[in-house]
Amino acid sequence: MGMLAAALMLSGCGGAGGLTAGWPFSRQAAGPAASQSAPAVPADPVLAFAARSQPGAQDRITLADGQPATARLVRAYNAASGRECREVAVVTSAGERARVICATPEGSWAETRILLRGGGIPRP
Repeated sequence: MGMLAAALMLSGCGGAGGLTAGWPFSRQAAGPAASQSAPAVPADPVLAFAARSQPGAQDRITLADGQPATARLVRAYNAASGRECREVAVVTSAGERARVICATPEGSWAETRILLRGGGIPRP
């Protein structure tokens, strides 16, 4: 009978309304998806375009200085560092400029310098 009483007492403490309900260390650890919020949308319109687009995508954007431009995602690749990178061609009235955007360990995107001669965009 003592075992039955002990089992009933222990089962009552482990339930939703038991003694451990408010104890923070008794909760199951949330997975990484639950504890991390979605990455913030970058303020730079080219970074935002690169973050949401796939190769071949093209869109009209307004640059940070207010100038209209066309952004085209030329390619996506993994850099030697292992980071995911995306090459974006930005076309304005002044011409075309390549920008390379790479993922950061924090889950956001940042511009990096171009290592390819000619800016990476194929020239005719």
